[in-house]
Amino acid sequence: MRIGAHVSSAGGHYLVFERARAIGAEAVQLFISAPQQWKLPDPSDEQIDTFRRQQAAAGIPAFFHGVYLINFGGRDEALLGRSVASLKAYRHFAGRMGVTGTIFHVGSHLGAGFDGAMVERIARMLGEVLAAEPDNPSLLILENNAGQGNCIGGKFGELGAIIRALGGHPRVAVCLDTCHAYAMGYDMATANGCATAMEEFDREVGFGRLVAVHANDTKQPLGTFRDRHENIGEGHIGMAGFRTLMAHRAFREVPFLLEVPGFDGKGPDAKNIRRLKKIRRGLGIEAPKLPPISRLAKAR
Repeated sequence: MRIGAHVSSAGGHYLVFERARAIGAEAVQLFISAPQQWKLPDPSDEQIDTFRRQQAAAGIPAFFHGVYLINFGGRDEALLGRSVASLKAYRHFAGRMGVTGTIFHVGSHLGAGFDGAMVERIARMLGEVLAAEPDNPSLLILENNAGQGNCIGGKFGELGAIIRALGGHPRVAVCLDTCHAYAMGYDMATANGCATAMEEFDREVGFGRLVAVHANDTKQPLGTFRDRHENIGEGHIGMAGFRTLMAHRAFREVPFLLEVPGFDGKGPDAKNIRRLKKIRRGLGIEAPKLPPISRLAKAR
């Protein structure tokens, strides 16, 4: 169980590793293009090489997060085409840069409903992304959402339906966001609630497809369908809630990636990471052994 964070890639993608290690992160998530724009990423060969060398020196896995504009649930053909192109580009560079995969939101059905036809349309487009580079080992990682705005994937069954429509493709996985799950009414903060939620997850998705956790406390009460991240221990899940869910066997080998506001309002920070590490230590879970941070400077 690694404790990591989403980190800014401003100034160069390779800088995320130094920034991550500086706050104690053991895994990292980043954007490789502006998250609110359709401009496709296009790192140079030199930038890719530098990224890979820095990652090797840092000794931590990396994940991409897809752009927020992606929507595979709509009817606008231009938007659907852009969504496919964006995810293809992210997966291409994930493969070249040694990144585990791209975490993304499936989108919103915009009131049309989530039915069999919708599932097949989404699977067809994601299948196109996967087929573009069949030998690419990087994953497409579906993220559960908080249920607002007719979004797809709030229920574990919806994620499972998409995966089944893709024939259980081995390059499709899931990232579980704790805030989003709580907003959907999955009570991850109590022993019974967490056990019930994860039984449903295993039945619909399977623990083997869980490859990351977005570790976020929440400003909103259970089942309010609102995506409002809070610092660890400061929200409705709380320290006890994170202790409960981190103790569940499904999470023992899964990296936790913070997307919290930070105690200084600048995003994931060392204090949030220390809180999760304290829980991990209390559960007797071994921390990963990382190379000396001095190796990062030598790798440039």
